[in-house]
Amino acid sequence: MATGPQAMKQRVVARIRRDTDGSWLVSFPEIKGAHTYGRSLNQLRRRIPELLRLWDRDPARVEIVEVLELPTSLKRAISTATAQRREAEEQSQAAQRELERTIQRLQSQLKIGVRDTGELLGISPQYAHKLRHRKQLRNAASPRLPR
Repeated sequence: MATGPQAMKQRVVARIRRDTDGSWLVSFPEIKGAHTYGRSLNQLRRRIPELLRLWDRDPARVEIVEVLELPTSLKRAISTATAQRREAEEQSQAAQRELERTIQRLQSQLKIGVRDTGELLGISPQYAHKLRHRKQLRNAASPRLPR
């Protein structure tokens, strides 16, 4: 059983659809008569807390479950694109970590500078420098305990 703030939240389904005039509409099956619109999804989502307050619901105690009413093929396309974007981001982070390790090894073992390091790796010297010192910057940014 959940405890804390999550345990007290009421789940409310928000059905979101595109209107014929191009605006986005949201309705709440559990709250009869509650609906609003927005010219963009962002605007629509910003209006939901105001709508909830009008219907005597505390937005802080409500968990909105969005149900986008889109054609199945578009839902599938969104899901695929999102998964591929997430995978590409993970691969990019792995490649960046490998670049950091390789730069470290090139500069410590061969004693070469950032220009040659960048040239060997096909990246700019500025990017090679940034990656070389990234670990040091992360460590410097973390809080230290007093002695």
